[in-house]
Amino acid sequence: MPRIILARHGKPLWDSMTPIPGSALAEWVAGIDTAPIDPTYRPPAALERLARNSPAIAASPLRRSLESAALLAPGTAPLVDPLFREVWLPTAFNTKLRLPPKVWAVVARSAWYSGWSPHVESFPEARRRAATAATLLARLASVHGQVLLAGHGLMNGLIGKRLRRFGWHGPRLRPRRYWAYCVYDRPDE
Repeated sequence: MPRIILARHGKPLWDSMTPIPGSALAEWVAGIDTAPIDPTYRPPAALERLARNSPAIAASPLRRSLESAALLAPGTAPLVDPLFREVWLPTAFNTKLRLPPKVWAVVARSAWYSGWSPHVESFPEARRRAATAATLLARLASVHGQVLLAGHGLMNGLIGKRLRRFGWHGPRLRPRRYWAYCVYDRPDE
């Protein structure tokens, strides 16, 4: 039976609490995209076992995804594809108002869901990319039996929703913590 594991990357070593002005959100996002993962925040043993048993590993080109794949499957070269990268946050805030980056991220993502997407892909575009990514993962699972994606929270959620629409069995909602994972099976194959 083909299986797809969607795992969220490890915790980035990046400050998400110190307030920044809204106009600095783009710089903050660029920083987190190049930050290493925290080596002290380890993946759960169950996820490590799933990775060891996965003949195929996939990752996005972002550092936190690549490092997570390397930690989960040392010595395995992952399939790296920009289809799996996280959905960029819109960052076009022109304000000096200082808030924690996590708060700016919630504001930006809420606005993005409502249709505000200056200089980034829109919500419908991200859903289309997730459908293409889900198709690629399904092909990999068909060939290899099991594939693990060391991916990102929101994109994993969009991919998981698409997998369910394609007939895969798995959770409707994704856990949001670092190293969280969901398993999708296709019992009819």
